[in-house]
Amino acid sequence: MIAGSSCDCLVCRLEKSLLAELRDAEVDHPADQVSDDPLTGFPTYLDIVRHLHAPGDASGSSSSDAVLAILLNPNTLPRLLRQQLLLLVFVPTIHRTASQITATFPSLARDDVSQQVVSAFLEFLQSTELRGRRSHLAFTIARKLRRSAFRWAIRESRSTTSHESERRPVPSADVVASEGPLPAEAQLHKFLDSCQERGWLTREERHLLVEFKIEGVSSIELAPRNGHSAVAVQRRVQRLLDRLRRLAHKSRREVPEQLRLFT
Repeated sequence: MIAGSSCDCLVCRLEKSLLAELRDAEVDHPADQVSDDPLTGFPTYLDIVRHLHAPGDASGSSSSDAVLAILLNPNTLPRLLRQQLLLLVFVPTIHRTASQITATFPSLARDDVSQQVVSAFLEFLQSTELRGRRSHLAFTIARKLRRSAFRWAIRESRSTTSHESERRPVPSADVVASEGPLPAEAQLHKFLDSCQERGWLTREERHLLVEFKIEGVSSIELAPRNGHSAVAVQRRVQRLLDRLRRLAHKSRREVPEQLRLFT
């Protein structure tokens, strides 16, 4: 859930509505439930959501995948309930994606963007691509959602801009549709390649920056896979960026402005 948010966008209103609807709903545990059922130990459905939002520990990835697999399985829970739970689980990802698109394409209305991102999310839940996944489910959903939403935003931005003089440069639809990085991301990839070649970043550190700052994977999603808390992931990313800023300013050959694309 979006902690401390005072936003009143469509996604936040949806979250409040779902929270109110499921606030006291208890998990229906069947009498013959096996002990290793991933939902064992969750009294309410909101407890499941809180579990999937928690930073977790080194073993949290497989645990989260097991719970998500239950929510994604059409044979486990009623369809409406599964959709409600999955929307609540991925509200932070949906909200962040909508915010990124609105910042990149200011001509698009926030509620229109939010509605499209939610629709793309629900559509992907039914896809055969997701049905075949067994691990890193949260990462897969977040990455695919972002790609799909940005492809839509590119098309929509071009169709709603009436005057060439008012048109802002937007990423190529072909670039995004091919699952490649956006132009600004391409600059950052080159910059990080250079930093790794100079020994400023290890391969693992570069990968962390790409996932967190370019692909938009949240610290909550990264924490279980890295064996750290979400706060530790955020602090590590910040230390890496501070290091690069110091080194970039010292080097005559580097362009510190590229680091501003991370903000």
